[in-house]
Amino acid sequence: MKKRAVSPVIATVLLIALVTAAAAIVFLVVIPMLNPAPTALLTVTPNSTDAGSGNRAIQVDVKALNGALNITGVDVTGVTGVTLLDSPTGSSVIYSIITQDGSMTIYIVGAFSVATEYSITISFESGVSSIAQSFTHTA
Repeated sequence: MKKRAVSPVIATVLLIALVTAAAAIVFLVVIPMLNPAPTALLTVTPNSTDAGSGNRAIQVDVKALNGALNITGVDVTGVTGVTLLDSPTGSSVIYSIITQDGSMTIYIVGAFSVATEYSITISFESGVSSIAQSFTHTA
């Protein structure tokens, strides 16, 4: 029986295909694992301040780490009508963008009762990712 080897042209094409497939796997799987996900670093000021009209304001400093963040909302357990503003009586910051490594001071304004603890969640988007940062605060 006569044995035949693979043609050098076919061997070369197979090697090129193998190397291309390996490079694609590294690019699509490994590289994204090395890039950290965007996060928000929150620094909450103790207590709250009077914002007028029976409302109180909680000051939160937000820093965007590893990517830009788009502020998309706030949820406070037990309180409705809460807004995110750029000052205690200012404009809404919903859909404001915080650039990578940038920071913004926001105010959570609502009908908070003094000396009551609240569970607060601020929502962000970064690209296709949604990020929620939760904390508790005593107004």
